[in-house]
Amino acid sequence: MKQLSLVCALLLGSIALCTPANAKVFFRVAMPFLPPADKTGIQDLVLQWPSQDSFAIAQLRSQGYRVWLQCEAKELTAAVTAAERTKAAGVIIASAPSSGQPTLSEEIRSYMATHKNTAFRVLISGGKQPQMKGRLVVERNGVLQVSSPSTQPWLDTNLAIVRLAQATYPDSVPTIYDFRWEPAEAPAGAWKPDAEDFALAIAESDADRADVIIDFPAPLQKALNEGDQQAWSLWKKVMLYLKFSSQAQKAKTQPVAGLGVIVNEVLASYEPVNLMARHNLAFEVIRPSALTLARLSTWNSVIVFCSLTAEAAAMLRDFAAKGSVVIFVNPHDEFPWHSAAPDRREAHSAAYTIGSGQIVELDEPVIDPENFARDIRRLIGRERSAIALWNSLTTLVTAYRKEDLRDATLYLVNYADQPDNVQVQVRGHFRQVRWESPEVPCCASLPFAERDGFTEFTIPSLRIAARVHLDAEKSSAAH
Repeated sequence: MKQLSLVCALLLGSIALCTPANAKVFFRVAMPFLPPADKTGIQDLVLQWPSQDSFAIAQLRSQGYRVWLQCEAKELTAAVTAAERTKAAGVIIASAPSSGQPTLSEEIRSYMATHKNTAFRVLISGGKQPQMKGRLVVERNGVLQVSSPSTQPWLDTNLAIVRLAQATYPDSVPTIYDFRWEPAEAPAGAWKPDAEDFALAIAESDADRADVIIDFPAPLQKALNEGDQQAWSLWKKVMLYLKFSSQAQKAKTQPVAGLGVIVNEVLASYEPVNLMARHNLAFEVIRPSALTLARLSTWNSVIVFCSLTAEAAAMLRDFAAKGSVVIFVNPHDEFPWHSAAPDRREAHSAAYTIGSGQIVELDEPVIDPENFARDIRRLIGRERSAIALWNSLTTLVTAYRKEDLRDATLYLVNYADQPDNVQVQVRGHFRQVRWESPEVPCCASLPFAERDGFTEFTIPSLRIAARVHLDAEKSSAAH
């Protein structure tokens, strides 16, 4: 088993992947009529191309907005020409292949090199409206089954597609996701989506450190432009979250993640990765070609969803021998450790002791992602978890740190429709814990305790979003 000092490197050691400096919220609009940007708190607007004419772009730019054109991949050349002619801020490329094929990435990088005044984003498909649902529906043997009311509530989140996109596209090709509002009935005189729906979408983007496009409903857009008091009452609440998101740290950060996930087919691995995100397993996703000793040095556990080369398998064997856990899902390869009988064999799994660590092989695809995520947390164990929440079923947490600092920042998002007291455990020792939210200006100190290598604290009455700043010990690293 790894020593605590090695586990704590999740927070304090170097981590290879960097996330964007800060998440940006884009609003997709259908018409060029809005109050000025300094009134709405919005910076970036998206127009579908080629349906919008140059007048719409000029109108919105004159009101202080940065305007982006969204186009299909096949229309990229014409859209870039239009963006430069109308002085649009950038181009968002939709309908890009989910595989992140090299030719597309190379084409985008070529455009970025030759069109310095135009920014680019690749739109990742598969986004869904952030929300909490009461029941989980799973398929077992071709039959849909609905969970009982006593089980954990189902959260629709976008963290999984963000992590998978980071593995699919190189750092040089920025990505963005979007979603569509689900139809919902609203009481007479009320708006739907409401302020809380917008706030949750903004908070999730902030926590994922990923850009998002949010559809701006035409009736709300029109009402704001006409000065409707009820519409402005809603939007002022949304502006509170836009401002909070814009105040996040601007420097590039690195995710706090002790678990590596290796995938090749993104769609095939989406559901288990999604449920791991739902269970607050801090992880990074890479393709097999990105597996290196430097990357392994930042993790203490690895899940493999695809075939590997002999060299990669040897790296993972050595990784396990030093006290880590490696889990293969439905493997079809022969490995060197198969020369000995497993130490434990069950109906659909086998476990091998390798040095001071363990390799586990699950002999079938993931059938029930919910149980899979629970099994992964059990196999990894509390001692390898960088972050954990308890007594909170509706909150997700992510964590990041700057490369040259030991301090960490946690982002928490509560998907429920009521405030929650969230209890948090973070591996490591810290001299101060501070928190902020749209409702609590930066920064309020939180009492905390240290137990068994974890710093523990409670966030009182988390409404939707919060950031927690963990200031490390000045003199030495946590251990």
